[in-house]
Amino acid sequence: MAELSIIISILAALLTGGFLVIFIESQKVAGSVTDRFHFVMNPFFHSFSSYVKFISSFRACFTFKITKDSDYIKRLKDDVEKVAGLGGKAIISGQDYPADYFTAKELDSICKTINNIWYLIDGKHNYIDKYLDFDSRHAQMLSGQTKDYLESISPKYKDMPLTKDMLAKVSGDFYVDIYQPIQDVLFQYEFWQKKENRFKWLAFATVILTLLTMIFILLFNSYDCIPIWGYKVLCILCCILLGTELWNLMKLEDLSKKIFR
Repeated sequence: MAELSIIISILAALLTGGFLVIFIESQKVAGSVTDRFHFVMNPFFHSFSSYVKFISSFRACFTFKITKDSDYIKRLKDDVEKVAGLGGKAIISGQDYPADYFTAKELDSICKTINNIWYLIDGKHNYIDKYLDFDSRHAQMLSGQTKDYLESISPKYKDMPLTKDMLAKVSGDFYVDIYQPIQDVLFQYEFWQKKENRFKWLAFATVILTLLTMIFILLFNSYDCIPIWGYKVLCILCCILLGTELWNLMKLEDLSKKIFR
């Protein structure tokens, strides 16, 4: 009985002390990482949402003349339509895309599509220009909301006229000046989330094992169904798992200091 009392005391200490400390500290670390992530990504997604809204509205000024040998213009039309579709969703919702709406790979693919719009117009200008018509009168008639979208992307576009070359300029500027500085952030955050999820699952498994050990002692102690060495092994295993969790917590804290820097 004396040995069982010691085992129960150790298990109770693990639950009330060790796991409580781990839970509180892990929440602090996770909260810090999440706050920094949103601090970086919310301004980006405001610019991103404004960009796709602008393309959705500005797209009406262009006519894409598709022919059999117009592969580049077809690619350009598809890219613009893809981005404009995202803009339409944002306009209908009336809100910016949230920071966790896209996966890192999805966002990277979209931004490469945006950069491809610049590349096709600027890099293939001599070919694209004859297949791409621009209605300047329609551009002048666009609502002030469209210009607001443009200014929301970056203040440098304030009072700039809506001309044909703005499609390539805004797309290229967005990729280089807005996306590239933060292109690794979402990948780093997803990597962090995977590490955190593993940490949580191990903590959950350790708590369950500790509780089950205490339940076994409570239910089977009087019947001698489980030898004392079995309880000792379970107690040692719980202690090892707690130590592993403390080590993992230290690694999470180190990782949290390295990302988004």
